Amino acid sequence: MICTQTLFKELTTSKNLIERDFSEVADSTNQDVAYVIKEGELLLQEKGFLDTGLTATHKIGTGEPIWFAETISKRPKTLEYKNISDVTLYELNGPDIRQHVDKAGFLSKEIIRYSLARIYERNDSRRNFSFEDALYEERSEVNQVLFNQDETIFSWGDNSDSIYFIVDGQVSLRTIKDKNFVLLGSADSFGESSLITNKPRSLRAVAETDCRLFRMSSDWVLHNLNKEHPIVRLAIHQTLSMLSIRNQMRLIKTNDGVYVADTDSA
Repeated sequence: MICTQTLFKELTTSKNLIERDFSEVADSTNQDVAYVIKEGELLLQEKGFLDTGLTATHKIGTGEPIWFAETISKRPKTLEYKNISDVTLYELNGPDIRQHVDKAGFLSKEIIRYSLARIYERNDSRRNFSFEDALYEERSEVNQVLFNQDETIFSWGDNSDSIYFIVDGQVSLRTIKDKNFVLLGSADSFGESSLITNKPRSLRAVAETDCRLFRMSSDWVLHNLNKEHPIVRLAIHQTLSMLSIRNQMRLIKTNDGVYVADTDSA
């Protein structure tokens, strides 16, 4: 788990964060900066996302990103935000974020790169041979596990204790209505978002064929991530948070349902 409040304390001490009011930055799409919500709530808006032509909306709050994925990848800032309460933000400089990410370790770089590929639905850019080589060098530290065809790897609402890397085979991630959300194959990974943001599994993972996977435990993952600069850890959390938001919007668009944790039983 990466705790944003802990990162905020580390980064404010080192003067890497600048506090802003949302009213000061609402139209700053041409600036090379990213923001994290410190307090308050915003309505994320994306025109043209829904087939009906209506504007898609999603409410976001404390610890969630504004233009973070766009700043890391130097893409246009097409998402719009509207305040629905008083909102204060933390501002981070784009070049500083990218410089620290460029110097990060192999696991951190891959989580960010792979998350960005999923956010922007770029299937052609997922494979990363340097990451695969580095992971194989660490194979004594990670578990190799086998799953038979149709076997469930994890289900909706399960606690997040691992990230998986597919060595051989295919895995489907399924919605709460048990519809196929995405089909993954050799060299794909899954399970990052729930583990790092400390949320229950929102999708079900099923072996579509006999599979051989590397299982990276939470202890091993967090041991590697905790070596990183706070800006890198924040970049990981923010890209995964945006991936989760995008996935929820896609599930709502297709009417496939979104898993919601039962807080009464927690």
